[in-house]
Amino acid sequence: MSGDSCPPNDKVVLVPGLWFGRPALWLLAWRLRGHGLRAILYRYDARSTPLPAAREALARLMAVSGAHYVVGYSLGGIVVADFCRYHPRAYERAVVLGAPFRGSRAARRLYRCPALRGLFGIAAPVLVHGLRLGAIPRLGVVTGLKPYGLARCLLAGGAHDGVLRACETRLRGARDAVALPLSHAGLVMSRLSARVIGTYLACGRFGD
Repeated sequence: MSGDSCPPNDKVVLVPGLWFGRPALWLLAWRLRGHGLRAILYRYDARSTPLPAAREALARLMAVSGAHYVVGYSLGGIVVADFCRYHPRAYERAVVLGAPFRGSRAARRLYRCPALRGLFGIAAPVLVHGLRLGAIPRLGVVTGLKPYGLARCLLAGGAHDGVLRACETRLRGARDAVALPLSHAGLVMSRLSARVIGTYLACGRFGD
């Protein structure tokens, strides 16, 4: 991977997922400082905020903060991709990490249990069925391939990151995509992930 970095003090907005809130992104925010990026953590409740509202709030934060870049983790990647679709001029580059574009088998199995449905809130339809999106410019897609996590028992067969199957993170028409030997949590905790993100935001590619 390239060691390229963004210009010092460039801003990046980090968007958390459903069960992995802003604290899960603290380490990634710290690591991205080494790539010339100042992170701004986006605050929202994925269980009670409709996707259009989350998307528009993100657009306002990008405008007010002057951030050029945005990174979304897990369900936050859906928010980021939807923002990019509706506001293509509001960002320079974006990266999504382990985003369930095609829904989640693990989520579908958990959702079958009425006692667990409250864990999903209004995010259930996206997690269960995914979100239909076409190609999005300047968006990099990162997939984890290390099968480590509590949900791995729900994901028999195929490559996965312990939470999502690799095929569930594919975005139709995506030109920039990379798979890493990381678990779902590792996508926001590892140095490798931070380096890959930093390279893409700086250069518009993941590497040679």
